[in-house]
Amino acid sequence: MAAQSPSGIRLSALCPKFLHTNSTSHTWPFSAVAELIDNAYDPDVNAKQIWIDKTVINDRICLTFTDNGNGMTADKLHKMLSFGFSDKVTMNGHVPVGLYGNGFKSGSMRLGKDAIVFTKNGETMSVGFLSQTYLEVIKAEHVVVPIVTFNKHRQMINLAESKASLAAILEHSLFSTEQKLLAELDAIMGKKGTRIIIWNLRSYKNATEFDFEKDKYDIRIPEDLDEAAGKKGYKKQERMDQVAPESDYSLRAYCSILYLKPRMQIILRGQKVKTQLVSKSLAYIERDVYRPKFLTRTVRITFGFNCRNKEHYGIMMYHKNRLIKAYEKVGCQLKANNMGVGVVGIIECNFLKPTHNKQDFDYTNEYRLTILALGEKLNDYWNEMKVKKHAEYPLSLPVEDIQKRPDQTWVQCDACLKWRKLPDGIDQLPEKWYCYNNPDPQFRNCDVPEEPEDEDLVHPTYEKTYKKTSKEKYKIRQLEMISPINPEILFTPSVPSQSFSPVKESVSRPHLPEVGSSFATRLISNLVSPQSEPENNSLKRRLNTRSSILNVKTRRLNNPPFENSSYRNDDDEDVIILEENSTPKPSVDHDIEVKSEQSHIEQSGVQVELVGSPEACAKASSTSTSTSRCDQGTAVSTQTEVPGLVVKKEESVEDEMVVANDRVTLPSCVNAGAEIQETSDRSADDAGRQLQELRSELLSVTQERDDYKRQCHMYTDEIKVLQQRILEMNDKCMKKETCHQSTETDAVFLLESINGKTESPDHGGSQYQQALEEIERLKKQCSALQQVKTECSQCSTSESKSEMDEMAVQLDDVFRQLDKCIVERDQYKSEVHLLEIEKSHVRSQCEELKTEIEQLKSTSQQAGADVSTSSNAEESSSYVDGESLKLRSLRVNVGQLLAMIVPDLDLQQVNYDVDVVDEILGQVVEQMSEISST
Repeated sequence: MAAQSPSGIRLSALCPKFLHTNSTSHTWPFSAVAELIDNAYDPDVNAKQIWIDKTVINDRICLTFTDNGNGMTADKLHKMLSFGFSDKVTMNGHVPVGLYGNGFKSGSMRLGKDAIVFTKNGETMSVGFLSQTYLEVIKAEHVVVPIVTFNKHRQMINLAESKASLAAILEHSLFSTEQKLLAELDAIMGKKGTRIIIWNLRSYKNATEFDFEKDKYDIRIPEDLDEAAGKKGYKKQERMDQVAPESDYSLRAYCSILYLKPRMQIILRGQKVKTQLVSKSLAYIERDVYRPKFLTRTVRITFGFNCRNKEHYGIMMYHKNRLIKAYEKVGCQLKANNMGVGVVGIIECNFLKPTHNKQDFDYTNEYRLTILALGEKLNDYWNEMKVKKHAEYPLSLPVEDIQKRPDQTWVQCDACLKWRKLPDGIDQLPEKWYCYNNPDPQFRNCDVPEEPEDEDLVHPTYEKTYKKTSKEKYKIRQLEMISPINPEILFTPSVPSQSFSPVKESVSRPHLPEVGSSFATRLISNLVSPQSEPENNSLKRRLNTRSSILNVKTRRLNNPPFENSSYRNDDDEDVIILEENSTPKPSVDHDIEVKSEQSHIEQSGVQVELVGSPEACAKASSTSTSTSRCDQGTAVSTQTEVPGLVVKKEESVEDEMVVANDRVTLPSCVNAGAEIQETSDRSADDAGRQLQELRSELLSVTQERDDYKRQCHMYTDEIKVLQQRILEMNDKCMKKETCHQSTETDAVFLLESINGKTESPDHGGSQYQQALEEIERLKKQCSALQQVKTECSQCSTSESKSEMDEMAVQLDDVFRQLDKCIVERDQYKSEVHLLEIEKSHVRSQCEELKTEIEQLKSTSQQAGADVSTSSNAEESSSYVDGESLKLRSLRVNVGQLLAMIVPDLDLQQVNYDVDVVDEILGQVVEQMSEISST
């Protein structure tokens, strides 16, 4: 019948088959082992050592996990054998790895079908049984976990529950008697600890999935035979195309890198695992900073080269000090080349969420962004180190092949488990190392905390010069990739320059902005440099490179001989539009008049005409004056394939020009036409494509020009209105003269009253224009000074702010260190108090044991003296044998107690039939009494 809640609603059931289903999340057996190690490491247990071994019980191969942590009560053991209970919290800065309340069940059931847990916490001792075999035998519909609890006097408590559970455990486990269960509890050294035994290990081809024979101090995954390649070697599924690191198939190697900063010793098959500080055991170490947008703090990344094997490289991704992904390839390491070989990166991704088996992260957007950032930063480190090492050793091997050694040497104390940095040059270390072996006197005591690390790294520890240089080279290369335009195509000459008189003509117009003119700027930068030519051969002046694409059109009609450096003026913008075919022409502004040949004759007597067709040339040669073939509209709307040139004249220089001849005699049009035809045929293909691009640019820039011209007209009207207002205000301020003529005060009258003399209106207007220009110049200077003032204030503000931020960071660091020291001080005080209590307790126990041994000796001597008859002798001998057995068991217990006090005592070499243990006990008691007296 289904279980029901007190309200009568059915409870959810958990099928026993779920134990196996749940264990399949561990596709790699070492991830299951890591779950059991994590349980001993977490702060609720806080074990200092964990022993992992292989043993044989009742001809069954078993795995054992024994720790000296805090142990568990019966209720806590029941929660551990249940699903989803996880109440682990951070204690004294120790962050728990456990997250889901599922690690023991999935890990133990992945390794074997049956597991039994022995635990004691100083007050009670408990035994829990989680077995798939047991559930199959009793055909259970729900997961049943028998639990037996003893008090410290080895008596069962909760008799009703414990008796039924004891019967189930004795019948279906490897331990058939209560004494055997108690013996396993005794195997846990000390008052507290936990021991897990797993059997019915998962098998593969009639053998366990572990290899215990190849290395007697290791547990390895057997090598697979690749039938295709004929090679042996285990590889994880995600690393089938890579060189497998040793941590993939060696439990000892995996345990050595399991934690970013190890706080617990792992003893594997009787030999301590040499754990390493992964972030300190690399060569050429540099640190970078990752600033994700979804976090308010920075994340530190450590890069370096693997000193042991260059084929083992990638990113080591940790979460809460626990390794999640090892040797993950990113960035240039994913390419099929030697880039990134040997580089190892370490990052603690506490902001990501691991999967249930703690071998990967959830594939979220944050994870994808992190992987991309790691790839970019690894590329930066690789490029920087490659360039740096090549500069140091120009004829040496590639950086990945250079023999390396770790930048620093770190070792862990076997007593306090703190990490200490050793000076350079120390290679050989003893099997057991303690703080008092440290050459540095500052850290020669176990009470001294570890060296602090710069947790809040703000900037990388190295300058990325290669990256900066690459960016500069990329910009230069982008400019060079723009193909230079052939000047012969752009500047096709229509008429030789010698036939022109020295004329300086231009059309004044407002500057067009640079908006949308990046193409024009690139085009101008690729044009040929001007060549020196006599002044009388110059038709027009050099244009400003900031002008628009329209101004570039002028350069296309000018040969280099047409240009002269003496006429280069930024204020001069001559615009001559060249079009290859008939195209629409933008509207003509009111201030730019396109003048016909007749208007040129009337104004200056100079006539300049460039005829683009042989027919026009013939007509031009037969007449003494050149006349226009079209009216003003057609002169600017369409042009033939060989363009004509109309020179626009500036009114301001009209009176200053000296005209030597009234006409310009053009050369033979037949020869010019032949030259034009030859040039156009040669460059038609290349020019057509480029001119098509220029046309599209021309249209867009022309529209932009019209917009700015409209704005110019609008501003001009506004200026006129303002001038009128000024005149009106002056009228109000000036005294009007009374005369028979009309009194009228204008700008001329104002100048007369001020200067005391009469000036012409033109002269007054020029002075007014100069005054306006001076006002504009002063405005520009004021704006420039204001900008400089703003920049100076911003710089001073930023400097003060940065100083304040730096001081705040330093103060925060000091307060953090102070809090840490206070916490450690309180912790040490509590530990000292506990040790004193334990020392007094051990001393009392030693006294009791000593008195008990004396009593046993006296009773055994009295029993031997009272033997008189053979029958009495038999009885006394049996009595003596019983007493000797008690004495031996007592000595065994005393030996285990002494092993806790004297770690170097080897109990396997002690003979319990003699009084060796008694003598050792006496010596220990004397030493302790001496210590207490001092």
